[in-house]
Amino acid sequence: MQATPHTAILKRAGIVLLIAGLLDICVLIYSIVNRIPYSSSISVFAVIGGVFLLRSSLQAVSLVQWFALLIAAALISMLVVSPALQPIDLTLTEIRLHPHVALVGITLFVFTMALLIWLVKELGSPQVRAARAAAGQKERSARMPIAFGICLALAFATVSVLVQRSDAAIKAIEIVGAVNGPEYRYHVGSLNYRGNNQGKSMSGIVTAWNKHEIKNVPFRWED
Repeated sequence: MQATPHTAILKRAGIVLLIAGLLDICVLIYSIVNRIPYSSSISVFAVIGGVFLLRSSLQAVSLVQWFALLIAAALISMLVVSPALQPIDLTLTEIRLHPHVALVGITLFVFTMALLIWLVKELGSPQVRAARAAAGQKERSARMPIAFGICLALAFATVSVLVQRSDAAIKAIEIVGAVNGPEYRYHVGSLNYRGNNQGKSMSGIVTAWNKHEIKNVPFRWED
């Protein structure tokens, strides 16, 4: 049976999305094995969405569009609020000392954004919209997922600022700073709290950096 215009579009979008998701999972596994920082943003979404689109599911179109808009809005917003997540000087130092890692990160960001924009455009084509209308499906507004994406980034930024100003973060920097000295600047990369019947403990990573070096220093104390 010859594919109708909208099913051909859905299958094409599904193939691209599935391949992108599998590639993202491969990059994530490689990063974990080689202890390279990497934040996967589309892997699960791309694989699941790709499978449903390959099955020409009109019901999946709305959800895939919704999540694509949310992720795109969140990524752009995270870029805007990045100074609240990590000091600008640390980011610039990372780029200067490890330009190849920065290049990979920029490439992945551009690729992800291009994929998401293409996906929204493809699934919003006249053929797909007509098929959805014929099936009695209503189009969702793009404002909601975009707003959620922006709010998600703002929430991360707010939590990051609160963590950096917390007593635990200040104590962690004091502990690491006492060992490594004033020639470094410090930023709390992670903070983990655990409590049980035997007591409380705090652990995490403080990033110490200067013009010549960046290192992640673990810390831990028990109360």
